[in-house]
Amino acid sequence: MKRALLVCCTLVLISSVFGDVVVTTWNMKWFPSGIANLRNEDGVEQQAIANAGQRLAKAFKEQTRKSGADLVVLAQEVRDAEAMTNYINASGINGLKVVSVSNFKDGDVPLWQQVAILSTLPVLDAGYATWAKGIGVSIPRGFVYALLDGGDEGPIACFSLHLKSNLNLSGSEVESQKNMYKREAAAAQILAVVRKMRDAFPERELRVIVGGDFNTSDDSLEFVSEATLRSFYGAHFRSCFRDLKKSQKITHPGTNGFPDATFDYILYRGFDRIVGRKIYPGAPLSDHNLVALRLK
Repeated sequence: MKRALLVCCTLVLISSVFGDVVVTTWNMKWFPSGIANLRNEDGVEQQAIANAGQRLAKAFKEQTRKSGADLVVLAQEVRDAEAMTNYINASGINGLKVVSVSNFKDGDVPLWQQVAILSTLPVLDAGYATWAKGIGVSIPRGFVYALLDGGDEGPIACFSLHLKSNLNLSGSEVESQKNMYKREAAAAQILAVVRKMRDAFPERELRVIVGGDFNTSDDSLEFVSEATLRSFYGAHFRSCFRDLKKSQKITHPGTNGFPDATFDYILYRGFDRIVGRKIYPGAPLSDHNLVALRLK
């Protein structure tokens, strides 16, 4: 890991009262250029930033309704911290700040496929980590994490992640199973971190949010043998899409012969209930939709 992970027991929570939390997740597709590991024309990138900020502002406004709420933003496939700062400025959301942005590299070259967390809540700790190598496989990228001060209701641990894609150049079943295994191994590592964090707060419940592009689904025959999402459900996490029909939770609209899919999830634990949720179209900025959830 890039830094020591959470010396939680030494932290003193700020004495404050906070209310509901709005959470969004969005795979932003090489934001802000829209091109893999390349910059675009300044005007194109500036327009993408403006449009993305407006999309986030709309989602937050609709989810806060007449009563206030704090905000946690989980983002994937972003260039760097500067891009996230510009995104915040374009949204105009008061108090929103960059909490953590990864710096994953291909050798010595930074990848422009980072993950990030933004929030209006006070930050107790934050950082990022690459995935530990699985048995016989290397797992790409990693995750960012943040421990946020949730006020009288206790701390909130947040994770933004982008799990292994389903790219299968060989078309073999072995390659498909390897992709699944890499996602399962990554999920196991997140759950191990959650257990360590929970043990640091023995006298109060740790609320947890895990969100991002999982590249798998819990309602598709293609992934029926995969345990990535089930491992979270077995650890008492709930899905933002619970009780919804398949047609109501499309986060990756089908293109080029691929069917509609639900790849982007917000999983949560320790909150009472969902009091608002909506999927916002990501096009033309991204091939993924933005998911917004309000938790109490």
